[in-house]
Amino acid sequence: MWLRLPPNPHVIRAWHIVGIVALTGYANVVANRVLDSLWYIPFNLAILGVAVAIARHAGVTWTDMGLWRERLGRGLLVGGIVAAVIAVVIAIGVAVAGTREFFYDDRVVDSSTALGLFNALVRIPIGTAFYEEMLFRGVLFGMFARKWAPLWAGLASSALFGLWHILPTIDTLDTNPAGDLFDGFMGVIIAALAAVAATAIVGVGFLWLRLRANSTVAPILAHIATNSFALLAALLVVRGF
Repeated sequence: MWLRLPPNPHVIRAWHIVGIVALTGYANVVANRVLDSLWYIPFNLAILGVAVAIARHAGVTWTDMGLWRERLGRGLLVGGIVAAVIAVVIAIGVAVAGTREFFYDDRVVDSSTALGLFNALVRIPIGTAFYEEMLFRGVLFGMFARKWAPLWAGLASSALFGLWHILPTIDTLDTNPAGDLFDGFMGVIIAALAAVAATAIVGVGFLWLRLRANSTVAPILAHIATNSFALLAALLVVRGF
């Protein structure tokens, strides 16, 4: 099944794929190196709108993007279960002394509690989790799967998701205690390669959730839980609540 070509593959032109990949790269650089944080959510949603427009022009349906309304309940169920498991794992990580220190993030130390809560409850759910899951597991996978077998579509979208995290990884090396494990130029290279591999694997996991539920809602909820719960845990550790 994973190697089976779509029954009626769309004639997706090369510019559709080149355009969507170029748009993704552009958005990543601007968001991490140019954009003021005030514009983070509007910019990302605007990029997502352009990506959806390209996909729709290429013949990708809403169902192809995992937005089948009849599967919304299934997406909420699967995503909710995974989110609950993630919450338990993070809670254990905070409770155990050996892992608690990894939640001590300088970005939380240097910002207010109100800003931390805004990031955890608004910025991450909308500007990161919803945006990235719709872009990678919705638009990109939906487009690739109309052209190639699901295996290759999944590997391509997950690899792009891994590359997407190079710049954020470099930025966090100076703010998270785990960054002390990577020193110098080679340390940064190793950290970046490790991040690409790890997040690509995570991307495959998110894609499995999307296909399991037949809804992109499932990985959106899992992604929110992964990022937002970790930030809330960091607030808990740093503020000593």
